[in-house]
Amino acid sequence: MMLQTPGRIYLADQHGTHCTPHSSRCSVFSFGAYQDAQRPALGRLLAFNQETLGGGQQLTLDAPQDVGCLVLPLTGAIQCAVSAEPVQVEVEQVWVSRLSAQQSVTLHNPFPEDAVQFLHIWLEPNQTAATQLAPVLAYTFEELEQGLARVMDFSDDWPFALLLGRFQGRQETAHPVQQPGNLIFAYALAGAFEIEGRLLHPNDGLALWPTQAAEIEALSNNALLLLLEVKG
Repeated sequence: MMLQTPGRIYLADQHGTHCTPHSSRCSVFSFGAYQDAQRPALGRLLAFNQETLGGGQQLTLDAPQDVGCLVLPLTGAIQCAVSAEPVQVEVEQVWVSRLSAQQSVTLHNPFPEDAVQFLHIWLEPNQTAATQLAPVLAYTFEELEQGLARVMDFSDDWPFALLLGRFQGRQETAHPVQQPGNLIFAYALAGAFEIEGRLLHPNDGLALWPTQAAEIEALSNNALLLLLEVKG
């Protein structure tokens, strides 16, 4: 009998929601107005949110502590700013900034008529980190076709790696963990997957710990997966 890696599934229909006339948010973990004792942060992974922002609208989010904020557009561009001029981040790009406690990040939809959808992910940075703002990181959808593409890697500032991959049905891959004790968090952006014996549908999340590798199989065509590896 094969032993199953310890973990937890976060089903999409159980995510926390927060809606205003201008935006709607689904939160995997407690965040802002959504607080649930059963959905605490996972170590350094503090929050994972999927946001829809209406045309021309702006959203300001406060950092509750020293954090790294990662923004990944899913549909359309988003303008991101902390204390400098806004940076426009397009699809196939990722923006990362470090915020001190009580600093704010402003997210603005530059399209007056159309809503945009994006992820904003909050992580605890390395305490010795000096970088406030990382350059905008780029990837291509062609790179994602070749398996899990490493969009962002571990560094002195950031204790996590970000990977994205797009797969066809029954395509398999494995992600070896860089260091024992690291957390793996997978999120199905589109399509279905089986990861370490767990079935994920769109917008489901899966946390695995501890594990040496995550075995991944896509169960549908054009299935898109985001994977974070976070130092313990």
